[in-house]
Amino acid sequence: MVNKFLLKFVIEGLSMERLILNITDSKKLPFLKELLKRMEFVEIVPKKKYTAREKEILADLEESVKQVNLHKEGKIKLKTIQELLDEL
Repeated sequence: MVNKFLLKFVIEGLSMERLILNITDSKKLPFLKELLKRMEFVEIVPKKKYTAREKEILADLEESVKQVNLHKEGKIKLKTIQELLDEL
């Protein structure tokens, strides 16, 4: 399992950049978080907690992206806009 967390870097108070890290060794995550907390120019942004509705929307979106990718690979045929409209 890959742990993800988002960091915001503020450099000289002028700009902010975001960096997303994928931590492949979960045993190292506490050490890395503690190290980053000690850096005054780094803010660790907590993971967003999604509502049930948001989780449902994200799952639907993920499924849609999978279908588009399968269509691009020629593995499935998607309905045309006319076929979708005819169903309404």
